[in-house]
Parts: sequence; structure tokens; C-alpha cells
Amino acid sequence: MIRETGTGQVGVAVALGFAALILTSVPAQAAEPSAELEGPSAPLDTGALSELHSQLQLGTPVLTAPPAMPAMLQVPILAARGKPREFDTSKGEVDPRHRARPRRHRFRLAIHSHWVRLTQTLNPQTNETERFHYAPMHLDLAYQAQFLKWMMVRVALGVGGNVANTRNAMPVSIFPQLYLGYQGKVAGVAFGYGFDWTAAAGDGRSANGSFTLEQPVIRNNHVVTGEFSVTSRIDKVALTFALAVGGMQSQLTHFAEANKRFRFYLGLHAGVFFDGTRRREKRALKHANSRP
Repeated sequence: MIRETGTGQVGVAVALGFAALILTSVPAQAAEPSAELEGPSAPLDTGALSELHSQLQLGTPVLTAPPAMPAMLQVPILAARGKPREFDTSKGEVDPRHRARPRRHRFRLAIHSHWVRLTQTLNPQTNETERFHYAPMHLDLAYQAQFLKWMMVRVALGVGGNVANTRNAMPVSIFPQLYLGYQGKVAGVAFGYGFDWTAAAGDGRSANGSFTLEQPVIRNNHVVTGEFSVTSRIDKVALTFALAVGGMQSQLTHFAEANKRFRFYLGLHAGVFFDGTRRREKRALKHANSRP
């Protein structure tokens, strides 16, 4: 019984010695930063590890929309434009998307009309005042030449009839004209002179009717105008429209009145230019088809 008790005390003493040796070796290893952990690891502090894990744990991301920008700061989003397609001109065709300068020689066919106000007379049978007008409508054929790149000169001849209430006294009008000015790709400005010859005019004529009056006659009609025109190419034909404003000096006779003075003149033009585009395209197409 005594022998067993001594043996137990010796075992407890040996266990306490090993524990003291282990406790003294742990701080020494921790103090050396270059020591390598090999073999069986030292007991870990679970509390410190759980605290470190809680700090490193990532939270669940929450997606939120950005605040709206003011309307004045918003950048417009423009749709991407496609690459412009090339127009095939190998067979002499003209690209209608590009405006070219007017060609040197062009012919114009147009409808030309102008208006001049004449005298007024009291009808003694109806006690009404009647105003007379002169308004011929011409079929106008012109030739226009381009020079100095943007300057033009045009010679025109209009032939037509009077459609106003003086057509019995002045039924026919022949109107040669000359214009000089600027002609761009679209707009043009010119100054012109013309002589309106009232052919087959006769004094004392009136319309058929029981209450008609004698109509006035004007002769030696010299016209000076300023013209503004607009020209556009549509389907290989240049359409042109023009407005002319000026004055007409003429010798007027009506009953006992006879005077020579300037009167307000207003003219309108509408027509087409022919510059040989179709002929050149046909020639180029024939040449392209003849090549091997």
C-alpha cells in the first residue's frame, strides 16, 4: 500500500515536469518570427479565430439604382448612322444626292405671265366703275449661258395671248427679254429688260355685250425688272420658279386719255431646264456596254 502511493507521487511529479517544459518552450517559439511551425501544432485559441472570422466575413450586396440626372445634364444617345452608300456612276448616271454647279449651256422652257394695272372707267349704263388690266400668258423659250463660274446671261422669247379684260383690244403679245445676274446651285438673282409688243392691237374695241366699255391699249412697252429664282434638280430635270418685280413704261390710249408713264409690273415664271444630262447618260451607257 505504501509502495503504490510512492509510485503515484512519482508519476504526478513527472507529468508536472513535462507540462512545465512545454509551457516554457511555447513563448520562446512565439518570440522568434523566423521559426517554422513543424510537427504537431500548439493548441489554438478558438475565441480569437471566431472573432477574426466574423471580421473577415462579407455581407450580402444590395443593388440600388443611381439617382436620376437633371434633364439639362443628360447626354443624348444618338443612333449610329450607317455608312453612306456609294452611287454607281460608271454608266454615266448622275448622283442626285450631290448638287453640282449649273452647266455652261442650258435651255429653258417655261410658262411666263405678267400683270399690269391700267385705267378705270365709269360705266354710264350701270353706274359701276370698271378697272382694266393687262395680263398676257406666254410660252417662253430661253437660252442661258454660265460664265465666270457663278454669273449667267439669259436670252428669252415669249409668245402668248392676253387673258385679262383687255384681250379684245390687245389679243397677242410677243415678249423678247434679256437677263444678267447671279446663278448658284439653287438660287439666282438677275436684272432684266424686255420689250412687250402688243401685236394686232386696235383702239376702240370692246367685248361682245350690251353693257361693255371700250378697252384701253398700251404700246411701246419697255419692261425693267429684278428677278429672284429657285432651281432644283428632280429626276434629272432642273425645275425652276421665278418671281419678277419691276416697272413697265408704255403709251396708253383710252377714250380721251393718253399718257406715257411707268406702271407696276409683276411677273411669274415656272419651267424646266434642259442641259443635256439624259443625252450624256445614254452616251456613257452605250460606251460602257460596248466595252468587253
